[in-house]
Amino acid sequence: MKQNSMTAQRRWWSADFFSPRDFVRRAVLILVVFVVVQLCGLREYTSVLNGTTGSVGMNPHTAALLGMLYVLVYLGTILGVPMLLIAAALMTIWNKRQGRS
Repeated sequence: MKQNSMTAQRRWWSADFFSPRDFVRRAVLILVVFVVVQLCGLREYTSVLNGTTGSVGMNPHTAALLGMLYVLVYLGTILGVPMLLIAAALMTIWNKRQGRS
């Protein structure tokens, strides 16, 4: 049972570059990073964008860094994940049609 699970994981992580499975894998990784950043509470540090710090006891430079990190991960999630999933779907459809010809 454990051996089957490990081979499935190896197959998942050894996806070819620029393949549908690779695109889905990258989208999942971006989503996992976003969930971790969200659970760490970095969203409150985005208040740096309007001139306030997220925490009174924190260095303003650190708060700005955490805020920018959250914004970059958020934009990667909002813009990158849908594009990766759409690209994976289109490549899968393309590969299936090319296989029939």
